[in-house]
Amino acid sequence: MKVVVLYSGGLDSTLALYITKEWNAKVFPLYISHKFLSLKNPPQAPDLKTIDVTKELINIIQNPQYGYGKALNPCVDCRILMLKKAKVYMKKIKADFIVTGEVLDQRPMSQRFDQLMLSDKAAGVEGMIVRPLSGGLLPPTIPEQKGLVDRNLLLKIRGRSRKFTLSLAQTMDLTSFSSPSGGCLLTDPGFCRRVADLMRSQEKIVVRDIELLKIGRLFRLSLETKLIVGRNEEENKCIENLLIPQDFFFYVPDTGSPNALLVGDKKYIKTAAAITVRYSDNKNENSIEVLYKHKGKTKKVRVKAVNNEELAKWRI
Repeated sequence: MKVVVLYSGGLDSTLALYITKEWNAKVFPLYISHKFLSLKNPPQAPDLKTIDVTKELINIIQNPQYGYGKALNPCVDCRILMLKKAKVYMKKIKADFIVTGEVLDQRPMSQRFDQLMLSDKAAGVEGMIVRPLSGGLLPPTIPEQKGLVDRNLLLKIRGRSRKFTLSLAQTMDLTSFSSPSGGCLLTDPGFCRRVADLMRSQEKIVVRDIELLKIGRLFRLSLETKLIVGRNEEENKCIENLLIPQDFFFYVPDTGSPNALLVGDKKYIKTAAAITVRYSDNKNENSIEVLYKHKGKTKKVRVKAVNNEELAKWRI
């Protein structure tokens, strides 16, 4: 028996993976990755298959069929996308069915009974999803009807409390799993303000745009122009790595300075330089030289740091 297990590395999917192994099934963990996750490293599991759905998820966020949660999280549409990818992988490796770690009523938007059934049907996997943690409370699946899965082995966990699943993990000697919720940034209000700003300012959104949202201080200078200012050495390096020739790259030489990246109209060069200075070690001087690079050329501009009132009107 071959089984695809949707695996995030979290508590529930880890339990589902190990429970499925106890059925003497050959498991094929599948990790659905995208740039809206806060996790820096993918989960670890033997034979793990990773599929990146960032481009598809960008389109979903701009126009979700089933709406958003409390923030800009299109959880139902996202779950359907995951199940569709799992279905393709299941067919490719000729697996018998799909397992998920979903718990009935754990999440109000995507894990209610009606939403679980809707997601299965919309993804074209109706009856093919086995949920070991709550399967005893759900209708019999095709694998159960075929005798591949013993319904008596399916648990009846329900609700948001994790006391039972944590106890179960301890019983199974499972200690390595990530925090609940998978670290999706689309549930974070601060990050969602950045996403909303991006959707208002441009129609076509690419993967790099999402990467830029995850770093630095963000300033909206005009509808077409934004500035990202690094907060630490790691973000400074990220800005350098994400730089493309059309961008303007700023820093204050010979002092502690953030890297800053201007995307858009060059008429905001002085404004961008003044904001960069504001976060440098020389912010209290009256006139500071700032270097900026554009299309392989380096130029200089002298400015004074902006004040807090000016910053406030631009900051996202």
